[in-house]
Amino acid sequence: MVFYLKHKSKVPYYRLNQSDCTALLEKAVNGVLLEYDWNVFIGMTIRDNEQFERLREVCLMIDDEHKKGAQLIAGQLYVRFSKAGLKQLSSLLDEWRHKVHYAA
Repeated sequence: MVFYLKHKSKVPYYRLNQSDCTALLEKAVNGVLLEYDWNVFIGMTIRDNEQFERLREVCLMIDDEHKKGAQLIAGQLYVRFSKAGLKQLSSLLDEWRHKVHYAA
């Protein structure tokens, strides 16, 4: 238990806001989302906000079902999604652009 408490305090911590989420979704829909940024987002657990965690889980499912891989452009890897995946991401983007009663 002591090891867990010491280790947990040293784990990197990322704090998201609604703007970060919409920017990520916009990049995904527009085909300019770096694979690294996508993998960091879907790979971390968000403990301090249920809405962000639900978004991350939906994005993880989209990744599992609709990611077509990555495309190398000018030395950078960008994530590619199927048309169905882009449609789902676009729907999420619209939802997150208009989110109200958001707790920071």
